Amino acid sequence: MATSLRVLIVEDFEDDALLTVRELRRAGYDVEFKRVETAAAMTAALNQRSWDLVIADYCLPQFSGTAALALLTATGLDIPFLIISGSIGDDVAVEVMKSGAHDYMLKGNLKRLVPSVERELRDAEVRRQRRRTELALSESEARKAAIFDSALDSIISDRKS
Repeated sequence: MATSLRVLIVEDFEDDALLTVRELRRAGYDVEFKRVETAAAMTAALNQRSWDLVIADYCLPQFSGTAALALLTATGLDIPFLIISGSIGDDVAVEVMKSGAHDYMLKGNLKRLVPSVERELRDAEVRRQRRRTELALSESEARKAAIFDSALDSIISDRKS
């Protein structure tokens, strides 16, 4: 059975987006995707539904991969973000990774796409689980503190009686 994957693709060429989707489908993913080309369209797509992955071209006529990354980061959503470009150089790739992209690759060489997607989906799940664990621990500590505070109040009031 295919694994469901919801992908938001920031790309100006439909054929390039379809190539990416084809690679993911070959790997056994049941891909549902939306292609956007502008910041407004990306914002709307992020607000309309949840996404498992964002894949962005580095350079678009009205938008860019770095602007898309900044937009995603500003939302606070923890969604793996990959850059796929036809012309990104190593120096630019390093800067994009420092800005928070999870990986990058060239459009002409997508053999790293599936391993990168699999790794980033696993890492995102680990981050989500860590946040759930931290939240549960924080809530537990708050309950324990409230019980302790209540117990002290009761003990103090008993001594006054």
